[in-house]
Amino acid sequence: MSRRMDKEAALEDFLEKHIFGKWQEDLMTVDAVYQEHRQRIEEEFLAAFDAVCGQAAELQAKGCKGAIRYIYFSLMRTSVMENSPCYRIEAYDENWLTDTADCRSEWRADFIFAPLFRRMEELEETKKSYVRRVTSADLDRIKQIEAVKYHLLTVEFMRNMVPQLLVCKNYQQMDKFPEIALLAGEYRDECQLLHGSLESKSGASGEALSG
Repeated sequence: MSRRMDKEAALEDFLEKHIFGKWQEDLMTVDAVYQEHRQRIEEEFLAAFDAVCGQAAELQAKGCKGAIRYIYFSLMRTSVMENSPCYRIEAYDENWLTDTADCRSEWRADFIFAPLFRRMEELEETKKSYVRRVTSADLDRIKQIEAVKYHLLTVEFMRNMVPQLLVCKNYQQMDKFPEIALLAGEYRDECQLLHGSLESKSGASGEALSG
């Protein structure tokens, strides 16, 4: 058997024994941590969101930013590779990515990604038994693929939080389009609509909405 086939066979064995389906075992862990620390987790998420809305309202008061059309929760993939599951929350007016009035905050989804990071650390030891046929570079690629599953869990958490987001003080006070879109995805990549619409149906309100 060639060295290449040796590596492919070893990697396939590694994936079968130590990767495939393992993320499902983390679901109970994530839920347990969430239930234990639910108030703190939700408060931190709401605070990060409300901070962005507060920034937007301040910029609007100065005439530097239009009514908010999009709020985008984006996973910073490079931070995940550094074991820091950071999401950037940004508010844009109708100019979208060409909106130059910077308005952002950050939030960490540690309670969801922690099991992944712990498992990847353990796999650094596990791979040694494969005698260099499974490398750290392989683990990096595996981590990127597995991270998508945890990102989707995070998006569902965000979706469930939407009713609370919509009653945040600064969100209600800032000027926004009636069909404001709340989006979640990876940084400047494909995203999912959590609330609102991507189709422009009407102009922005001339005053703060009450929600």
